[in-house]
Amino acid sequence: MGETLSELWLRLSLHQPVELDGWQWLILAALVALLVLPRPSWRLTGMYSTLVHELGHVISALFTGRFVTGLRLGWDHSGEVVSRGRGKISVVISGIFGYPAPIWCAAGLLAAAAAGYPGAALGIYALFFCLALVFVRNFPALVVCVASALLALGVVFFAPTDAFVYVTMLLAGFLLVAGLRDCLKLLSVHTWRRTEIGSSDAYLIAASTRTFASLWLLVILALAGGGLWLAVASLLRII
Repeated sequence: MGETLSELWLRLSLHQPVELDGWQWLILAALVALLVLPRPSWRLTGMYSTLVHELGHVISALFTGRFVTGLRLGWDHSGEVVSRGRGKISVVISGIFGYPAPIWCAAGLLAAAAAGYPGAALGIYALFFCLALVFVRNFPALVVCVASALLALGVVFFAPTDAFVYVTMLLAGFLLVAGLRDCLKLLSVHTWRRTEIGSSDAYLIAASTRTFASLWLLVILALAGGGLWLAVASLLRII
């Protein structure tokens, strides 16, 4: 067991600078577009983005001292995190970090890749999905979480170390574009699709705190913008 953990540590801590040529960048961009933009593929991959979104709520709720009792997903890309705690501040903080979560995850992965440690980023990422299983409370969430955890662990334990760079960049690209797509959807339900506003985190925070949804919409988009800025900065360092 000790040797296995030692070997895993050596795999994940290996320094690997990102050295991709033009064709490799083009292939990665095409794969990201294929995973996010077509509706048929988004029906499947969007579940993964929703899980990351809900984990953003889980982690921020835990950091504010709230007790998380469950994480649920729907096959229609809906999600819910149930938590208990006191104070409006914890409600706000746990509520605003859902939509920015995929973008900030992408920023973290790109920062690790820019520093030359994509394996370490993948290891931490896999650990988060294993811990997320503790909070799962329905079948769709279980399926998506188990599939995500198995895929992440499979890459960490069995993929060639040379693949770490490609997997990290593909995952970062997917989360970045998926996060931006979800932010555009959030903006749309506050403008021309107001019949769906009940699904907005900004609306739910406003209802809980008796404030204005537009205020929390701006806060959420600002957080997402900060993650986007960091992601682009790391990407420029890599290129």
